[in-house]
Amino acid sequence: YSEDTNSLSDSAFTKDGLVEQLSMTWDKSDYLWYTTYVNIGTNDLRSGQSPQLTVYSAGHSMQVFVNGKSYGSVYGGYDNPKLTYNGRVKMWQGSNKISILSSAVGLPNVGNHFENWNVGVLGPVTLSSLNGGTKDLSHQKWTYQVGLKGETLGLHTVTGSSAVEWGGPGGYQPLTWHKAFFNAPAGNDPVALDMGSMGKGQLWVNGHHVGRYWSYKASGGCGGCSYAGTYHEDKCRSNCGDLSQRWYHVPRSWLKPGGNLLVVLEEYGGDLAGVSLATRTT
Repeated sequence: YSEDTNSLSDSAFTKDGLVEQLSMTWDKSDYLWYTTYVNIGTNDLRSGQSPQLTVYSAGHSMQVFVNGKSYGSVYGGYDNPKLTYNGRVKMWQGSNKISILSSAVGLPNVGNHFENWNVGVLGPVTLSSLNGGTKDLSHQKWTYQVGLKGETLGLHTVTGSSAVEWGGPGGYQPLTWHKAFFNAPAGNDPVALDMGSMGKGQLWVNGHHVGRYWSYKASGGCGGCSYAGTYHEDKCRSNCGDLSQRWYHVPRSWLKPGGNLLVVLEEYGGDLAGVSLATRTT
């Protein structure tokens, strides 16, 4: 089920300028849509050159869509959650729709009053490489929508997942919901889902929220290892280049012998063929 990036629900509202994300979502969702329209005149577009869109965000990650087409995603880090999107986008004469999906992922998650740190697209948002110069879109009217359509429909629940029509596997398409049914592995060993082939998102089993996943590989290397001297966090690292987290525990109490519902919300796009169940002998 592909998330709709081109329509707004009745709960959407419009304000002048950009707003801080958490003040809008109030923990109802990780996601907030920022949507605005820009009018491109007959003489605005340079011959053979697409405009350049620049978006500054306080964090933590965002995806950019123009006229319903995805133009990529960017994310911040633990030390600096702020991020910038900078890319060429295809536009046409007349009205063009810019949609930015901002996501809060818990960066930072420690420190004094970290809950008061800003999140979301606070600007500026500019459109450059136009014959008329640079357009600052930060202070014009923006429409906001809290959460995703799939969340509103309850696609992660057994009832909600049965209420919509699902298409075939979406491959690497971003912002797509996937569902599958599986049988519980035999025995009583702990069960986990291997999500190493996927990108970033959330997953549910029989309506229970397993958690958020992100197949992220840290930068840097392991280097040599010597236990002599003072300890520091960079010392004797191992498994460099591996995913920071790959397996996600599914409690046996959530499972039935057969017909278990797995729902995956994939934000970036991933390889569904690589998702599998694993058990661990204790």
